[in-house]
Formats: sequence, structure tokens, C-alpha cells
Amino acid sequence: MNEKRIILTDEEKAIIEKQLKDEFSPFEATDEERQTMNNVIQSAEELCKELDAYDDIGDSLLQWYYDKYKAQE
Repeated sequence: MNEKRIILTDEEKAIIEKQLKDEFSPFEATDEERQTMNNVIQSAEELCKELDAYDDIGDSLLQWYYDKYKAQE
């Protein structure tokens, strides 16, 4: 099966990395940062559903998604 390629902007990569380091707070984030995070979560959820990967994501949907992204480089 040919998996869909994940494309992330620099802003999306930065917000994922911030979240994975527990440095992202939606209460302190700008509207743009919150929107970027929402977009990333939505894309990750869609890919998880498309691949039926619910058993593969472990404790963190974003970590799973980012690992998938890095694995394709």
C-alpha cells in the first residue's frame, strides 16, 4: 500500500516539537499557533483513520504522526 506523504510547514513542525517537549500551552498560544495545532491534530487524526492505525499510535497521536513524517525523509 502506498501511504500518503505527510507535508508539514515550518510552523507545523515547530508547534509539534513544542508540544512534544511539553512547551505548548493553548492558553498562552497565539490564535495562529492554536489554529496551526488544530490543523496538525486534524491531519494526524485523518491519517490515523485512513490507515486504521489506532493500535499503533501509543500514548501520543502527535508523536506517532511526527515519527511517520520523519520516517519518510
